[in-house]
Amino acid sequence: MIRDGFRMTIAYDNDKQKFIARIPELDDLVVEGATRPEALQAAEAALEKAFREAADTGREMPVPMDGREFDGKLEIQVSASLHRELSIQARQENVELGMLCAELLSAGLSQRQQGRISRGPREGRGREGFRDGNRDGRRGRREGRGYFNVMDDKASFLEYVRSLDDPRRPPRRRGGERDE
Repeated sequence: MIRDGFRMTIAYDNDKQKFIARIPELDDLVVEGATRPEALQAAEAALEKAFREAADTGREMPVPMDGREFDGKLEIQVSASLHRELSIQARQENVELGMLCAELLSAGLSQRQQGRISRGPREGRGREGFRDGNRDGRRGRREGRGYFNVMDDKASFLEYVRSLDDPRRPPRRRGGERDE
């Protein structure tokens, strides 16, 4: 018997000219259909097959996200410069840092769900979920010893620019490493 509660996303892929259905808890469950109902039917059949195979092999199926308990606490690590910029913004808005972060995460999630922010199709990512299988998320030609990731985000760039004018910081060597 199949447990309810698995979310499913169905989106139209212009390149393939088909509807693509995914179940987030099951990374490898991606099916296609010429119409939305066909994609839904194919996803339900694939989910049923996954449950049968799991039962036959004794493997546990993941608990649906909606069936899990979440406490609302989220611990993340960010760069020191992003932490600084977030703290400055929170101070300017006269709100707690945690509240600002929650608002920004909520706004970003909303934009991503509406398709305004996209990380690209999952098929182009490696097994760990990063593009081209790079564990650190770097893409294409921007990797290697000489690559400076200062342009990857605004906070890193600002930290880099500030470090250029700071006489207390030791000069940078090639490859972004500092002389100690």
